[in-house]
Amino acid sequence: DELGELAEGFNTMAGHLESLYTTLEERVDEKTRTLTAKNKELEILYAVGAFLRAPTDVDSLCRGFLDRVQVALGASAGSVRLLDASAENLCITVDSGLDTDFRDREALLPCGECLCGEATARKVALVANIAQSNPKLTLDTCRLAGFQGVAATSVSVGKKPIGVFNLFFKQANTLGESERKLLETLGQQLGSAIDNLRLRARDRELAVSDERNLLAHELHDSIAQGLAFLNIQLQLLDKSIDRHDDAQMRSTLKLIRRGVDESYDD
Repeated sequence: DELGELAEGFNTMAGHLESLYTTLEERVDEKTRTLTAKNKELEILYAVGAFLRAPTDVDSLCRGFLDRVQVALGASAGSVRLLDASAENLCITVDSGLDTDFRDREALLPCGECLCGEATARKVALVANIAQSNPKLTLDTCRLAGFQGVAATSVSVGKKPIGVFNLFFKQANTLGESERKLLETLGQQLGSAIDNLRLRARDRELAVSDERNLLAHELHDSIAQGLAFLNIQLQLLDKSIDRHDDAQMRSTLKLIRRGVDESYDD
């Protein structure tokens, strides 16, 4: 009857409220963990972004970036590799925590090899636990160095890859989707900063080249005028010699000496 349906509705509502109260603490803890993780990501992005805006050279830029990201994500070692002029090989630009053997074996890495080449080609962040990964995706160098986990993230400018940065872990590490997105964002930030430095360097080179060209034209014009003046004076000197005009010869010779001195000064 109607009272029975009402009682059933109240019982259903009571059960639902009891379930909400039971899981409330768990849901609050989950939200707190999510907010904490988001705040940490924002702190990392802010710290790295502020550093990357400071004017410096590429090596110092990469080293400062690597130090901050390595500490923030708890990695044991790291490296930044940039593409060479042929865009076919990855070269270790800076590293932290890698031994000499590791650097020697992977100083130059073809883009088609290893997790690094895969991340560069796909312009994403890839994470692998070395003991469980496809042997084609990780080289023996990481195993020999004692690493259990590795992350390779593309460093790119827009859609153009310019390198990759690595994080190496002594323990097997499975980064979540949010950490992968964070790594990809950091890779884009580093790529933009490197590209800006290269653009500024090219601008300085162009400015120096323009200045040299301007000076060359001015020097050419001034010396050309001096040579024309000297040519006229030599003709006058020749005529004064024919006339045996000693006074005119001395005067002309004085002008020639002054013209030579001025051209030498220029």
